[in-house]
Amino acid sequence: MLGGELSRRSENLRREQKSRAEAAQRKAEKERIIQERLRKQREAHEEEIRVKRAATAAAAEEERLKHEEAIENNNGVWWSAKLRVVSLNEDTASLKGIKRGADKVLLPPSVGAELMRQDAPKNGAQLFEIASSSGQTHAGVLDFTAVEGTIGMPPLVARNLFGEREGASDQTSVTVTYRRLQKGEYARFQPRTAEFQHAVGEDVRGALEAALARHSALTQGDWIRVPFGGQDFELLVQKTRPGKAVSVIDTELEAEVEPSLETEQRLAAEEAAKAEAARKHEAELARMAQEALAQAAEAEKQRALDVAAAAQQEAGMQQLREAKAAALPPEPPADESATTACLIRLPDGSRFQRRFRLTDPLPALFNFIDSQDAGSAPGMYNLVTQFPRRVIQIGQFPAEATLADAGLTARQEALRLEPVH
Repeated sequence: MLGGELSRRSENLRREQKSRAEAAQRKAEKERIIQERLRKQREAHEEEIRVKRAATAAAAEEERLKHEEAIENNNGVWWSAKLRVVSLNEDTASLKGIKRGADKVLLPPSVGAELMRQDAPKNGAQLFEIASSSGQTHAGVLDFTAVEGTIGMPPLVARNLFGEREGASDQTSVTVTYRRLQKGEYARFQPRTAEFQHAVGEDVRGALEAALARHSALTQGDWIRVPFGGQDFELLVQKTRPGKAVSVIDTELEAEVEPSLETEQRLAAEEAAKAEAARKHEAELARMAQEALAQAAEAEKQRALDVAAAAQQEAGMQQLREAKAAALPPEPPADESATTACLIRLPDGSRFQRRFRLTDPLPALFNFIDSQDAGSAPGMYNLVTQFPRRVIQIGQFPAEATLADAGLTARQEALRLEPVH
């Protein structure tokens, strides 16, 4: 009994030890999984940081290269700042006696001082790139009297920068950067309306020269205003060379004027209308072709039905002819007396004949004709004797009448078949 108790205790101890070992193993596996997950998260985080650092470094390097390129293009001069927009009146430049004032801005005195420190005047007229989230344009400088941290912006520059809003609020900020622009060699313009060409006529060059005399720079995508004959016309700057923005100060500029946007839109609408008409015409032709195909298919189907019906009718007629031929009485020999040889002439000139006994029933003669494909349906013809002329009709005599009863008693009878219409 004591041995059994010891055995049970030993078994319980073994089970408890096994359970503890399994629990410890599960705990160790769980910790291993957690550590592995943490390791992967740490590696992913480190990789994310590495990628961000690489992207930041690449962006910084790109910015550095752009900065160096800009300095090189600016002949060693560099200045850029974010300034708050202050609207200027359109006549601000003219009140100062400045002609090229349509696209000139006011900048703070500190900007002028910095550019003088870098000897910017060595590059000629001081021009600036003005950029916002809406786009960018270029302008000259009216003077350096703006309040620090601001840029005085005339309506045309604001229009080109901000679009149809014709300006911006006093809280709008733009990035202003000094740029040395190449002198323009070529520019292509497109009027907004067709009225420009009608109003200006042959004096396009003079009108453009007068308008460009009010500008310092041109940027592709900008609008300029061309006063002529008491009206202001808007022209889009479509293309400039040698760059996308050029200086128009002291330069001979080759200019071209394209057909107006209004004309272009009208022509596009006309082309669209022509294309739509052509599409409808093609659709109508396709419909007619489809209809013709359907009609041809229907005609072919009807022809096949007609052929089948004709074949069926012919088969029926052939069966009828065979039946009538089978019903004929035996043809008597040529030397038998009391017989007649009936010669049947058809309308087309063909003929056939057969001998009958004078006592044969008259319908047998008609059955014989019907068995010969005489070209007329049974009952739709008469037989006519020539001398004297007599008409023999199938219903003219009683059913039991013989050839003799019909007067066909000559040794040979010539009968002409006349269709009944």
